[in-house]
Amino acid sequence: MSGIDYKDGRLLMINDSPSNPLIFSAEFNLVDSKLDTLIFTSVVKLEKDAFFEENALDMESIRFDVEDYLISTEGNIDKGLPPKLFKVTSEGEFLKDYPLPDYFLPEGENQPRHNGVFEGLSMSTTSHGFWFANELPLVEDGKAPKLYSTDSPIRLSYFDREANAITRQYAMDLDRITKVPLLPFAINGLTEILQIEKETFLVLERSYSAGHKSQGNKVKLFLLDISEATDIQNTQQLKNTSKDITYAKKSLVFDFKSIKSKLTDKIIDNLEGLCFGPSLPNGNKTLIIASDDNFSSFGPQLNQFIVLELIEN
Repeated sequence: MSGIDYKDGRLLMINDSPSNPLIFSAEFNLVDSKLDTLIFTSVVKLEKDAFFEENALDMESIRFDVEDYLISTEGNIDKGLPPKLFKVTSEGEFLKDYPLPDYFLPEGENQPRHNGVFEGLSMSTTSHGFWFANELPLVEDGKAPKLYSTDSPIRLSYFDREANAITRQYAMDLDRITKVPLLPFAINGLTEILQIEKETFLVLERSYSAGHKSQGNKVKLFLLDISEATDIQNTQQLKNTSKDITYAKKSLVFDFKSIKSKLTDKIIDNLEGLCFGPSLPNGNKTLIIASDDNFSSFGPQLNQFIVLELIEN
């Protein structure tokens, strides 16, 4: 389950299988403020449209868009298939896709990293547009995070429906990798965003270091403030421009290692989904976080669902 969203007792989910792109619905029930049951109610396959056949549907995020669904896909950069933001009906029928600047497309002067594109997607707090973010820096924006400190900015973009274009965009620096890999693979990237106020967001970052079996993930939730950040929508490349650009301010809200002992098998899995959940009896909102188990293709993983209470200071 690479992306989730919640509305009126219903949890919406997508997978990231290009060969079998599916949208799931489930009843999501809390009893005594804890997750009691997750009852799957429907499955919709995206098929029978030229858009689905011509594009690599490596879907990473989904949001309710009134009665329809807004979805992001990473495409397949190595094969020259671009990332996409598109809209479907609740029955999975294609409605439209949204235009993107050249720097988000393969084989340009700047381009996305393979498997590092549109992981984050959030509806705006108004009804006029939506926000999206790439998982890893574009090739000419900065390095992918390393064990040492790097300049690794991703782009948080606002798409205005009326203008049919990106009208605001800000840079956020990713954290470095903090766990030494025992095999030659490590990554840290943005996996989801959620706008909470006009200029603030929750951002989920997931780091993975290979060779630690089921203990390779480190996941953190940050608060992002864009109020003093530089608008970079017309900046084609971010390398060597950090002195001229003010990044969005990022502060740690929650480290998932603090609840590790309470999780199934004491494992923090590959957390990628984030959305608001039902309100609690005390009036506080909840957050739902879900993992993508990679179809357990790299070893045993969990379909993990975590519910947190959101407390405002």
